Amino acid sequence: MKTLIISDIHTQFDIAESFIDKEKPDNVVFLGDYFDAFDDSLEVTEQTALWLKDSLKKKNRIHLLGNHDLSYKDTRFWCSGFSEDKLSVLKKVKIDLTKLEHYCWVGNWLCTHAGLSNEFYQAYKNNDNESVNDFLFRHCSDPQLVLRLYDCGPSRGGQDDYGGIVWCDYFDFADIPKTKQIFGHTRRAGLRQTKNHICLDSGLQNYAVYEDGKLTIGTK
Repeated sequence: MKTLIISDIHTQFDIAESFIDKEKPDNVVFLGDYFDAFDDSLEVTEQTALWLKDSLKKKNRIHLLGNHDLSYKDTRFWCSGFSEDKLSVLKKVKIDLTKLEHYCWVGNWLCTHAGLSNEFYQAYKNNDNESVNDFLFRHCSDPQLVLRLYDCGPSRGGQDDYGGIVWCDYFDFADIPKTKQIFGHTRRAGLRQTKNHICLDSGLQNYAVYEDGKLTIGTK
C-alpha cells in the first residue's frame, strides 16, 4: 500500500490534488489547516470548503484537524485568519468539521497536525506504562480531555504550559523516544527532517510517501 502525506494546504487544494494525480496513492493523509491564507477571499473559502466536503467523502482519505480548522469547528479556539464571514460560508456549505481526525498512524509514523511533544506527553500521561497511542486514544475519547490537545503554548501566544497536537510550535517540539512523527504547522521554506521526525510544512513544496515500510520525500 502506498500512502501520500500532505501538509498545510491553506486553500491551495489544487496543489494537493496535483500531488495525488502525480503519485496515484492507495491512501492519502492530510495534516490539517485547509483554511485561511494571506489575502484570501470568501470565494476562495467557499471553494476550499466545497473541496474539503467532497474529499471527506472519499474512503481512502484521512483528514486531520489543524489549528485553523479548529477555530471554525469551535470558535472558542480563535486563530489568526478566522472571520465570522468565513464561518458563515462554511455553515452555508454545510461541511461537517467533526469528521476531521486528531491523529493517525502511517506504518510506525505518528501523524498529527503540529506534533506530540515529549514535554506535553510526559506532563499528562497516566503513568509510565501508557503508550503514545493509548495516551492519544484516551484524550480523544473524553470530551473534556480532548480540549487539552488544543492547548496553545507561549510561543504561539497562548497561556498554556505546552502546545498540544494542533498548536505545538516546532521550536518547542521535543522527540518522544522510540516514536517517529510527521507533522506540519510551523512553516519554513526548507524541509526539517531528522531520523525521528519530519516537519512537512514547507509551503506545499514537499510531501511524503510511505510505501513498503519506507518513507520518502517528494518535491513539487
